[in-house]
Amino acid sequence: MVLLNPQEEGNVGSIARAMRNFGFSELYLVNPCKLGGVARAFASHGMTVLEKAKTVGTFEQAVKGCDHIVGTTGKKGGHNTPKRKAPLTPEQLAETLPPGKVALVFGNEAYGLLNEVLEQTDFAVRIPANPEYPILNLAQSVCVILYELAKKRFGKTVREKPLTRKMRAQLDQYTREIVKEVYEQPHQQRAIGTTLLRIYGKSMLTEQEGRRIISFYRKIMRKL
Repeated sequence: MVLLNPQEEGNVGSIARAMRNFGFSELYLVNPCKLGGVARAFASHGMTVLEKAKTVGTFEQAVKGCDHIVGTTGKKGGHNTPKRKAPLTPEQLAETLPPGKVALVFGNEAYGLLNEVLEQTDFAVRIPANPEYPILNLAQSVCVILYELAKKRFGKTVREKPLTRKMRAQLDQYTREIVKEVYEQPHQQRAIGTTLLRIYGKSMLTEQEGRRIISFYRKIMRKL
């Protein structure tokens, strides 16, 4: 993470906290504002990131040794944008970023990244936002982009076993039996039964959830 000339120490502290939240640790500050108690307060449990941040004098020093440089911009593209690909969304960046050491570069709060800096980047990323007010706060922008990158790293979850066909049939059977016990009219039985079965289908029940509902229905049947 590279911040060029950040002006608000609260933003720097908030960025350190966001980096800790999303599993990033290397922070480079190019000619930053003075960092004191406000930065520490906003950093919270990201103090380790803030304390280890490296302060350098130039953009070139901050990105030295990086395989890929990603610049951030609020510009949509066009004649005022450097001759690069159209900016990626944060999600597209997470999907297409090649392996290697990456410098994610943000400009300061007042004017963002200058074109001469963007021209030295390999990728540009832009957060889709309301065209009437598309420029986000610096720390908020960092949060959005780190979130998308973190999804790629940490977002893989172990899927629970889905409901088996046998359990689905058992659940359907209990549903119909209970509906018949509760409602006398056939049209009511059809309406409620069909609604419940549709809900089961849409909810993508897991095996564990199915077992719990079936156990609950058994107890209802015994009570009835």
